[in-house]
Amino acid sequence: MSTTPTELLETTAATVEATIAATEAALAETSPLEALDIDSIKAIMDGFDPASILPELNEIFSTLPGICRLCVMVGPVVLLALGLAYLFFSPKEANWYFGYRCYFGMGSVYAWRFTQRFAGVLLTVTGITLSIVMFVLSAGFSAMDVSDMVWKALTLLLWEAGIALAANLTIHLAAAIKFDRKGRHRRTLKES
Repeated sequence: MSTTPTELLETTAATVEATIAATEAALAETSPLEALDIDSIKAIMDGFDPASILPELNEIFSTLPGICRLCVMVGPVVLLALGLAYLFFSPKEANWYFGYRCYFGMGSVYAWRFTQRFAGVLLTVTGITLSIVMFVLSAGFSAMDVSDMVWKALTLLLWEAGIALAANLTIHLAAAIKFDRKGRHRRTLKES
């Protein structure tokens, strides 16, 4: 025997109403307080101190100067490492995998080698200078207030980014002044 959609809907509604009535009757028999058993929860919580989960504040703030100092020193060390890599480990010819690549520095072997040497020397000198300056400036972090220390570290990071950008622009400009887009010396172009 087949059931019509109306009969199926009436059967489902009756089942839902019966379930709701049974749930209400079960809830009326027991009070919510008995179901939770507040006394046992109080007994468990009496010996618990939520602050014991958190680390001590002096542990957090004693590592903060080291973290700020590390953040400030990463940039100069990376510049120094890149400068030394361009000086000693750059390939002899232009490629797309390793080396300081710029538009005017990839036109010829001479332009490539000049750009690698110039980038290596400039980034190495910048990295050494910034390492010394940032080490001296970050030495006083532990004596500073936390907010002052973080702001000073952020300021030093912004200065590092600006100096690194200026070094990169200098390398690009030096290659553009010395070579044309095909890698020929601009001085020899003027003479001919």
